[in-house]
This record gives sequence, structure tokens and C-alpha cells, in this order.
Amino acid sequence: MHGILILLHAVTATLAFLAGCLLIISPKYFSSRSLFYLYLWSLVAMALLLTGAIVVSWGEYSDVEQIVFPGLLGLALFMLFRAWGAGVVFAAQQNDWKLGYVEHIGFTLISLLEGFIIVGGLDLGFPGWLVAIVAIMGLYAGRWLIGFAKRRVA
Repeated sequence: MHGILILLHAVTATLAFLAGCLLIISPKYFSSRSLFYLYLWSLVAMALLLTGAIVVSWGEYSDVEQIVFPGLLGLALFMLFRAWGAGVVFAAQQNDWKLGYVEHIGFTLISLLEGFIIVGGLDLGFPGWLVAIVAIMGLYAGRWLIGFAKRRVA
């Protein structure tokens, strides 16, 4: 059951990532309500599936994992808060709303990217130092891309 939940968690995270990228990168999709809801509900599903995976395997986790996985769940909940914030900004569309919208979605995209890098790298057996370097590079690349998207909509 844990494997299925993790697989579905990864699929919904990927879907949220792709939808979020289209929202802030493509002028064609920037104001798409349906794409925003796909992004938002994919994040909700991702967090729920992560919760399920943690619950079904809790007894098998080491002491460290019992700290790390709830921490990741906390991050997922904060990502939902930021996605909700993007929805509030999108709905209100007040002065300079596009910058806040991009910043909220950008936070979730960088968080997802970091998760893909860290989990993928460790699962593939890469040394921790290499995963850390690639994760740091991913953070900088993500911030640069968010800055680019903000300059484009400003």
C-alpha cells in the first residue's frame, strides 16, 4: 500500500509542477482558472497521499524518519497555504497582483523541484554531497526563473 501511495503522490506532485509552470511561464495560460484549479487540487492530492503514505508505514520508520517525514508533511501543508494565497491574489486581482501570484506559485514550484532532486537523487544512490550541490543549484535556478517570470508580468 505504501508504494502505491508514494507513486500516486509523485504523479500528483508532477502534475502540480507542470500545471504551475504553465501558469507562470506561458502568457496563454497565466489567467486560466481551470489550469489553476488543476494545479491547486493536484497539490491537495499530493499532500493527502503523502499523509496516507506516512500513516500506513509509521511503525516501520526509524527515529530519524519519524522526524523527517512529518517535516516534509509540514512543508506540503505550507505549500498548500501558498497555493491558497495564489488563489486569493488571483481572485482579487488588485494592484500588482501578478507579482504576488507568481511568487506564491513559484514557492511551490521550487519546493516541488527540490523534492524531485533530493528524493530522486537519494533513490538513485547518488552521494549526499552531490544531491546537496544539485539541490542548491536547483534552488538558485528556480529563484532565477521566478524572477524572470515576475519581470515578464510586471
